[in-house]
Amino acid sequence: MSENKHISIPKKIETEDQTDFHFLRKTGIEYIEGLGGKLWTDYNSHDPGITTLEVLSYAITDLGMRMNLNMEDILASKDKEKDIHTQFLKATEVLPSRSLTELDYRKLFIDISFKSGLQRPIRNCWLVPKTETLYVDCKTGQLDFEPIGDKTQNFNVKGLYDLYVDYAENIDLEHVECDKSATKVKILERYHDNRGLCEDLVDIKEVETQKVAVCARIGLVNKADEELVHAKVTRAINNYLSPEVHFYSLKQLLDKGLTTDQIFEGPLLDNGFIDTEELIKSQLKTEVRLSDIISEIMKIDGVKEIHEISIAGCDNAVKQTNDWLICIEKGRKPELCELSSFSYSKGALPLNINDKKVQDYIETLQREEEILRNDARKDKELPLPQGTSYDIENYATILNEFPDTYGVGISGIIGNPTQEREALAKQFKGYLLFFDQILASYFKHLEKVKEVLSINSTLKRTYFTQALKNIKGFDELVFNYDTNNDDQLTDSLYEELDNSVERRNEVLDHLISRFAETFSDYTFLMKSLYGKSADEIVLSNKESFLKEYKSLSKDRGLGYNFTLDSDSDIWNTNNISGVQKRIARLLGIKNYTQRNLSQTPISIIKTEIGNGKASYTWKMKDASGNNITLSSVKTFEIEYAATKNLHEAVYQTIQIDEEDLENALKVLNEDDVEDTLDKLKTCLNNYCVIGNIKIRVSSGDNYYFEILDDTEDRNVIATHKMTNPYSTLKGLKDGIREIVRYFKYDFTEEGIFLVEHLLLKPTFKDYKLIGGIGCMSIEDTFKIFKDMEGIGYMILGDTFKVPENEGSVTNPIEYSDALMSSCDEDCETDVFDPYSYRVSVVLPGFAYRFQDPDFRRYAETVIRQEIPAHILAKICWVGDRMSEKQTAQNDLSEFEIAFKKYLSDKANNKLSNLGNSIHNLLTALSNLNNIYRPGRLLDCAKEDDDSLDGKIILGQSNI
Repeated sequence: MSENKHISIPKKIETEDQTDFHFLRKTGIEYIEGLGGKLWTDYNSHDPGITTLEVLSYAITDLGMRMNLNMEDILASKDKEKDIHTQFLKATEVLPSRSLTELDYRKLFIDISFKSGLQRPIRNCWLVPKTETLYVDCKTGQLDFEPIGDKTQNFNVKGLYDLYVDYAENIDLEHVECDKSATKVKILERYHDNRGLCEDLVDIKEVETQKVAVCARIGLVNKADEELVHAKVTRAINNYLSPEVHFYSLKQLLDKGLTTDQIFEGPLLDNGFIDTEELIKSQLKTEVRLSDIISEIMKIDGVKEIHEISIAGCDNAVKQTNDWLICIEKGRKPELCELSSFSYSKGALPLNINDKKVQDYIETLQREEEILRNDARKDKELPLPQGTSYDIENYATILNEFPDTYGVGISGIIGNPTQEREALAKQFKGYLLFFDQILASYFKHLEKVKEVLSINSTLKRTYFTQALKNIKGFDELVFNYDTNNDDQLTDSLYEELDNSVERRNEVLDHLISRFAETFSDYTFLMKSLYGKSADEIVLSNKESFLKEYKSLSKDRGLGYNFTLDSDSDIWNTNNISGVQKRIARLLGIKNYTQRNLSQTPISIIKTEIGNGKASYTWKMKDASGNNITLSSVKTFEIEYAATKNLHEAVYQTIQIDEEDLENALKVLNEDDVEDTLDKLKTCLNNYCVIGNIKIRVSSGDNYYFEILDDTEDRNVIATHKMTNPYSTLKGLKDGIREIVRYFKYDFTEEGIFLVEHLLLKPTFKDYKLIGGIGCMSIEDTFKIFKDMEGIGYMILGDTFKVPENEGSVTNPIEYSDALMSSCDEDCETDVFDPYSYRVSVVLPGFAYRFQDPDFRRYAETVIRQEIPAHILAKICWVGDRMSEKQTAQNDLSEFEIAFKKYLSDKANNKLSNLGNSIHNLLTALSNLNNIYRPGRLLDCAKEDDDSLDGKIILGQSNI
């Protein structure tokens, strides 16, 4: 029975036929035989056709050899801004992530160091889940930290942690509290810069110790240095009792056999890399075994034998029942006590140990470790290969490769040129120029590969060519051929072929697929929303996604940093959770900053007209927010009709292709204003219409334009600059370009909020005031307290009490009482944990795309896919625009006010206000209402009418 063979796809599938001259020649002759075998029977080398074939085959082999250059050589450039290091994300940029697991956080904190003095204040640390219980009154759903009500249930809040720290042995003993406090501040800064979504750090504690005594008589070899051996013995035992975590360089871990993805897993550290397996083994011990200590001692060079050894607990309260084993209490670190003793001998001769020399050896060993740590700190990057930049695009015409007898080379016709010979030579040159230009284009394309495939590319073309040079009598063969402007030549030859937007989208799809990402569903959906202009908009979305991919990938699980207290970090800020940024870019949201979404550039204006009726119009401001850029030309009886009209105006403006726009604007001749004005006034040959824009001339020969719909009648739906028209054609052209680009790339009503429920939970029922630290100023102590608001009741001393921040509110609510409800309707049966791993995602439901049900379904799918799987998201599409008459519902606006106030009080630790701000935010969240696009109710028997937008058919629609 034959064995099943493993089937694989070969990595190298290229035939390299392009570098085989004889293969190209043979294949070319076979084509000639197939096409013209009845007419052409002489295929000898002297035949002019065969000579031409050979010259072309030689040119193709030249191109093939350049294509076979090392990739680093093809991508290398003499221009530093286009060199290989600008085209790829480095391993340190794309492989690491923010802290996610317990091991990631441990690495992050062990990596802490100070620039001067204490180098590594943390020897080891352990992140432990914090148990915090909340009790529920089953009748009302009310929560409390103590049992309440007649019928009570409880649950443990998840996502909270305590950190146990093992401080370094070389900490400054004179200012030990200062160093420990400064280390805690560093821990908090690092934690909140890397805090995972829906998690928080409750407390930082120094790990307690359990003293262990080791007594041993050790025999050494004759040549051993007893002081050095003793230094190594004590370090080995201490490292066994509490294993130290070492930093390694990239080369050291590669030499240990680790792969690149294993090395770069987790956060990128300042001091090198930590071996994950080594970190796992450095957990707090639950027992100390004498056999393990013996093994560690015997590994040391110079140790010959152990005559006698024993272990014992130094605390009489701990009973020891086994001479070979000591049990360690949970959460404690075993440590050698002063009762330990070590004696050494060489043969029968006892040795005296010089403590001063032992200490010198210990310091030497520490310095050696510091040198290794410094080396690890330097070697952290996988270097990109450095290629050699060649002039790949340099192309020499094939005309000069022909024998002189053909008369097409640089020497021209040899002998006495006749008119007939000159005509034949020119005709042959003209025939060969076609192949020459194609080959020149291929060489130019190969040179441009580095820019086409770069994530930072600014190219506007995807086809390239270059001018032919060193051709004798070239000016007699071509007309209007600029040898000094390759871009102009490219446009004249390839402009009709180069759909740069479509082809650039394909290139970006390739680049995005490198990261296992896709925009295919998004692109399909955008086509249905924006029609033919979707390609340009999606292209811009993809470019933004790739440019920010380092952050979008690494920070996808990052939570909001609520400790940053400046105004720019609280509102109108990029200080948001990583998943918000990623969702925004995947959905094509142009602006993801945390800001007032209810205050949009659009105003819906309501005018009372009597008899209980009203009319509605709309206007829209430009990017500056100061000028009206579009306004409606009609009034509407219902608000939805006005909203639909403004969306139609934006849609029709976006539909204009930028390339078509530029070609159309050439008609507006600034050098012949009178002729252009006559054309505009009479609207001859549709010169006054560009896409969906109709240019008008006002009194005084000024200009403005209107937006048309796409119906057969081309009705005007909006106007631009009617009250303040353009006085020049240049101003008009610039204005048209500006409004088209504004709507495509800048205008937005979209945004996203994300509220982590865990951060709304009061830390503890009863708060303890923080104390000052003797070696720190009051200001520094207060800064520590403010930064540690999220870590509960930590006490740093008792020399100084920090008062609450100034400011008071009416009817204050105690911070500890600002708790969420634990039920929806039937509290006795439907009790749940409202804090653990829950978020509320709030989006403005009035935005154009956000009103579309298909886009909403897609967006909700993306949100749930991108938010970590253990986190439950409640998604709300809420709010209306705040119109001039304040007719809109205010739920989104009230949420924004409450959310901003809460973030400010949380960041500034305003405990006296925090209870009220949490209560107000919870109220605003509960008042959020999903809004939907209005529909028209139809009977199921009515014939389908596609013109009825948002139709709801009885029996066929879910309401």
